[in-house]
Amino acid sequence: MTKLAHGQERALGELVLAGTLSQQEADAVRTALSDAEPSTPIRRRIAEVIGYVGGALLVAGAALVVGTSWDSFSHAGRVWLLVGVTVVLIGAAVALRNRVTGVLLALGAVTGGLAGSVAFDTHPSLAGGIAALVLAVVGYAAWPALFALPVAGIACGATIVGLVDLVGFSSSWTGGGLLLVAAIWGALVSFDVIRHRAVAAGVAAALALIGAQFPEHAFVQYSITLVVALVCFGCYLADRMPILLVGGVLGVTIAVPEAIWDWTGGAVNGAVLVLIAGAVLLLAGGLGLRIHRP
Repeated sequence: MTKLAHGQERALGELVLAGTLSQQEADAVRTALSDAEPSTPIRRRIAEVIGYVGGALLVAGAALVVGTSWDSFSHAGRVWLLVGVTVVLIGAAVALRNRVTGVLLALGAVTGGLAGSVAFDTHPSLAGGIAALVLAVVGYAAWPALFALPVAGIACGATIVGLVDLVGFSSSWTGGGLLLVAAIWGALVSFDVIRHRAVAAGVAAALALIGAQFPEHAFVQYSITLVVALVCFGCYLADRMPILLVGGVLGVTIAVPEAIWDWTGGAVNGAVLVLIAGAVLLLAGGLGLRIHRP
């Protein structure tokens, strides 16, 4: 018999406290759910561990080859080396098709992005970002695993940076692009397009917070950051995903010291700003815990 998850145990306890279920009925439900939990055979677990170790050794070996022999390769050789590592990772993912598959596909997207950035010297961020994004999206569509989502988020950011650099716009446009991409990720979460909603929401919050820091004027920076924090708090109240609460707390912690620094004309020294940031973090964390309390 396997143990229930913490959330399931808490839900049963709340039903007992509310009088919906008696203690005997809750025990019966717990027993039924525990017996229904599938157990993973030991051989499968061993195979998964071997797969993880093999993937780690493959990446470590590739990193050693790149680190020790990078200068001796020509430009084409460097590109083909990274392409070869990408093909091996994706091939191993397709061959194994277990829990390791998601990790290998995510790593393949990373090395594929590196191959794209090395292949195009003029705009490496744009080429690498597009390559990694395509591989991450295709990999997630074929095998939905949460590891691909942070890679896709980073690839989105690199693509936006590359696009802004390509057209020669200011850094404020980079911030606007990141905010737009964050809104797209948020829409995908809202419409349940992505299976791992909490991870995708975290990616959206991270992109928005980073994008809010790109505008050239300090007032715009901390104002947008505060708005992003409030949006995270509002979405958390609607959806109860803890990652959104974390995003809101981080946003407030970043915005308040920036605002104080701007209002005082930089008269407040770094130590005081750290104290202010700590106080704001404690206050926001306490508020978040109070909101999260059942």
